[in-house]
Amino acid sequence: MDVSIGVVAILFTLSLGAAYILFKILQSSASINKKEYQMGGAIAGFAIIFTMLDVAYERISKSAADATKQQLSTCQATLGNDEAEVSVSGTVVPAIPDAEVVYATKAISLGDDGVFHFSARKKDLKSSDPPAIYVTTEQNHVHLQLDPDEDLSNLKIPAPKEGH
Repeated sequence: MDVSIGVVAILFTLSLGAAYILFKILQSSASINKKEYQMGGAIAGFAIIFTMLDVAYERISKSAADATKQQLSTCQATLGNDEAEVSVSGTVVPAIPDAEVVYATKAISLGDDGVFHFSARKKDLKSSDPPAIYVTTEQNHVHLQLDPDEDLSNLKIPAPKEGH
């Protein structure tokens, strides 16, 4: 039972107010008979009301916490499925000095070994018009239309032919 002092104060005040109304104004009666103790009148009513409010508060808090966890996991699942980035990497064969690999607005300088690496969002790859990768040199370029169903972690892109 993780209840803050503010919640206890509110439950105490509500229970005290309810006991006052029930036992002073409405002339109610109550008793609690346990082997260990007995109480009656307003104090018994107060204890019963306080216990009922505390149990109700705990159930509502647990229900709200469970709903929040479910919303959070749904949000994370949605984020994980659509907004998550997937790794895209590959090699331009043969490697071309001073070439660039371009994805949307990202331009990555191609290393001497022809290997590149960047991240892309899954939802962009699964759109009706999936993005393409361009390998460019000063004279030419070649492009590869990305297919979200293929392995994007080891693409092989043929180098653009010089002079075309």
